[in-house]
Amino acid sequence: MIPMRGPVLGLVVVLIAAGCGVSPAAETEPDPTLRVGAIISQTGVYATLGDDMEAAMHLYLEEHGGRLGGRPAELIVADDAGNPEKGQQQARSLIARERVNVITGLISSPVAVSVVKEAVGTPVVIANAGADELGGPGVFRVSFTNHEHGYAAGRYAAERYGKAGVVLMASDYSGGTETLDGFTQGYGVKPLKRILTPYGKSEDLEPYLKQIPPDAKLLYAFYAGGEAVTFAKAFKQLGYDTKIELLTCQNLTDEDVLEAIGTDAEGITSVGLYSPALTTPENAAFVAGWKAKTGRNPSAVALQSWDAMQLIDRAAGLGGDLSAALGRVGDLASPRGTFRLDPTTHNPVQNWYARKYQNGVNGVIATIPPERK
Repeated sequence: MIPMRGPVLGLVVVLIAAGCGVSPAAETEPDPTLRVGAIISQTGVYATLGDDMEAAMHLYLEEHGGRLGGRPAELIVADDAGNPEKGQQQARSLIARERVNVITGLISSPVAVSVVKEAVGTPVVIANAGADELGGPGVFRVSFTNHEHGYAAGRYAAERYGKAGVVLMASDYSGGTETLDGFTQGYGVKPLKRILTPYGKSEDLEPYLKQIPPDAKLLYAFYAGGEAVTFAKAFKQLGYDTKIELLTCQNLTDEDVLEAIGTDAEGITSVGLYSPALTTPENAAFVAGWKAKTGRNPSAVALQSWDAMQLIDRAAGLGGDLSAALGRVGDLASPRGTFRLDPTTHNPVQNWYARKYQNGVNGVIATIPPERK
């Protein structure tokens, strides 16, 4: 056989295509693969949370045969390193080069804000970032707003501890201050004092804990990541657990930091949207799958990331424009309990839970349902 080269080969390809009846329209049919761009902190301060986020998204795809909405799906992961500028660059690349249909992930609020500004025309499903300012017609959130997080804790504190003698303490950045603002509104009474510690710079919290007034009855604290570990250890080791009741945000005793905190987390009560101890059928299946993959209990970030994929899956199954479909999904049967997105804000309407950490488990001691409006 004589090998074919150059123009001859090209001619043969054209003739074969014509003989097979291939039309120009067939060559331009849309790619059936649903491309999901996940902007995740694989490096930097939030890398541990990023590990949970990425693992949960891959687990969802594995358990659903690599398909979303009945279509083959591809998860394309990009590292934001916790940096807003890099997150924006990754969004630009995912949209222009990878031609993703939707962007998800987004641990850090500053990164999420920059990505949402870049992703005009491409829907964004936020799996964690809680900044109150995030929103827009193409933005959907399966986690929470910082205000909502604090508001639920304030409602619980007023009912459980009474409306008197509360002190607030948090790291001084938007996540902390917005959560404290929400707590104050939910609590309904002005706190005795608000103590703010420099974000990322406070390794010694004793001078700040000493600012708690002697007549205070309850301390509500917001810390996350490494700062959560620092706070929990200081509170216990300096003996404040014998001086004042403590209620915290979900991040302070979430599964991503509990191993580092160790026994100093014992007995801490927190308010969060999820517990691995919830007894829903969906949660039993999720926890079993997660433990088989990782050998430990899932964190709230893992749960939120799973639900981000579930939302995309359900929306893709509705067909048509994906942004419009994301707003039409309705109730989602989540491991956290059924929730839905508010039709105006696209933020979740969901239960919150008071959780007490005992014997290695954040057990649920009370349910805080959404307020009727």
